[in-house]
Amino acid sequence: MKKLDLLLAKQQLYFQKELKQSHVKSRVSKIRKIRNWIIENENYIVEHCLKDYSKPVSEFYTTEYKTVLNHINFVLRNISKWVVAKSVWTPIHLLGTKSRVFYEAKGVCLIISPWNYPFNLTLNPLISAIAAGNCVVVKPSEFTPNTSMLINQLVSSIFKEDEIKVIEGDYNVGNYLINLNFDHIFFTGSPKIGKVVMAAAAANLSSVTLELGGKNHTIVDETADLKDAAEKILWSKYVNSGQTCIAVNHVFVHSSSYMIFLKHLQEVLRRFFCDSSVEYGEIVNTIHHKRISALLKKCLDHSGAILTESKIPFSSKNAFPLTVIEDVSIDNPILSEEIFGPLLPVIVYDDFDSILNFISSENKALALYLFSKSNKNIKSFLNSTSSGTVAINDCMLQYANPHLPFGGVNTSGMGKTGGLSGFLEFSNQKSVLFQKSGFSIAKLIYPPYTNFKKKLAKILG
Repeated sequence: MKKLDLLLAKQQLYFQKELKQSHVKSRVSKIRKIRNWIIENENYIVEHCLKDYSKPVSEFYTTEYKTVLNHINFVLRNISKWVVAKSVWTPIHLLGTKSRVFYEAKGVCLIISPWNYPFNLTLNPLISAIAAGNCVVVKPSEFTPNTSMLINQLVSSIFKEDEIKVIEGDYNVGNYLINLNFDHIFFTGSPKIGKVVMAAAAANLSSVTLELGGKNHTIVDETADLKDAAEKILWSKYVNSGQTCIAVNHVFVHSSSYMIFLKHLQEVLRRFFCDSSVEYGEIVNTIHHKRISALLKKCLDHSGAILTESKIPFSSKNAFPLTVIEDVSIDNPILSEEIFGPLLPVIVYDDFDSILNFISSENKALALYLFSKSNKNIKSFLNSTSSGTVAINDCMLQYANPHLPFGGVNTSGMGKTGGLSGFLEFSNQKSVLFQKSGFSIAKLIYPPYTNFKKKLAKILG
């Protein structure tokens, strides 16, 4: 572990001597090299990433490979604007001064990435950190070793370890790293581990970005397009077998629409799996497979029944059927935690406001979803609930807009990523005031304090 202390010291020195004064052209060059490596090694990337756990190739492209390239291209198009110091308004009581905001790198940053989208959720924050001008230590998940090895190859082929270094290892390595004196820690994972990371960072007063998760409540009201809602909600459970931090967790459906909605879910599920050669993902490992199985059993022991479930279209010990559970009560234990798997509990409701109250009484979610044509309900939903993100009449697409800040609030996260937000997360916004030499309006109220200066202070203060 002492090698990690030495690595941090080397990166701190490299940042001070080399990176701190680096030009934006240098950052652009590095990001372009990453893009070129990704494009040149496309087949190699797909092959190795899918060794960690099976995913449909189309899913890998849309949620990992192309997502990273889109992020890179967006950063390259905008970085020259982001790094420029911005002038801000000067109030009358600071007459004679000019004020600007400068964007400087935080220094040496630690990125700890998860297993569910290991390519995307490692490289996207890394690109943002490079755009802001930082040195970085990257700790990818031990649950996806092939992807970790791949990212290590990418980084080591472009960067000196004094600037960016990938550290592979288990949770012991991660635990040691979070206790080192990094300038910033970017963590993506569960709220439980997020608390551990934040506590460790507090000892060194390291700033943190926490991309966590939570119970993403979804409501389908009586005005919703039920077929459309069923398709989009089940899709969020289909993608990566529901192992997505912004996937629907469970859905509340108005009593007048409940039975029709259930029929649409059955029809959509049959359509999704109508082809015997259909591609379907799997759970990352047996540990999480057993967790989901236990969660389903606990749910059914309390209330509800399996309405329908998909066939598993291939032989895999870690594949889990996409399962819809009907007649789930609102006090069912499955609603007390993030499912993070292909289970969809469906709960009937009569009163919209009571569901809003229920959501507000829970920990704040990363994402909330409402399917409705009622402007009144949409307005009430947005005003009465708090979450990191929201989508109306769709699921998960908010992540794909680089102009939207992405992140949680309280128990679902801290800080924002995506586009400019990601750049700012790895930057210190340094405020600078410029004054003419020999002049300051503050001299009018320097001591000794006279009655005139007291009156002037009331005006200027």
